[in-house]
Amino acid sequence: MSDPSYYLDGTLVTAREAEVPNANFDNGCNAAASCAPGIGINEGEGAVVGEPQQFTLIDQAGVARTPQDSQHIGESATPIDIGTNDSGGDGTMTSTGSATLASLAAGWTAV
Repeated sequence: MSDPSYYLDGTLVTAREAEVPNANFDNGCNAAASCAPGIGINEGEGAVVGEPQQFTLIDQAGVARTPQDSQHIGESATPIDIGTNDSGGDGTMTSTGSATLASLAAGWTAV
């Protein structure tokens, strides 16, 4: 099974922490609540199977996603992270790298 992918904008997290200092915007459901999980990112699962025309235009043009970016509306794009869940069960994610698709044959990796 692939590790989870998630998107958090560090600048926005810092701004929110300043507004509500006793809240934690770095982990928990914030990783999922960003509304920007890496849909279709299956890091560590091997080749992306299919024909190039089944994927987005960027894939069809053969352009690598190094890294795959996301963004909140009106903000600058930054990489989607791949991470592992904390064993404590509190929803903390530890990033293992940015979601990267260098080629369909290589599949998604965390770089």
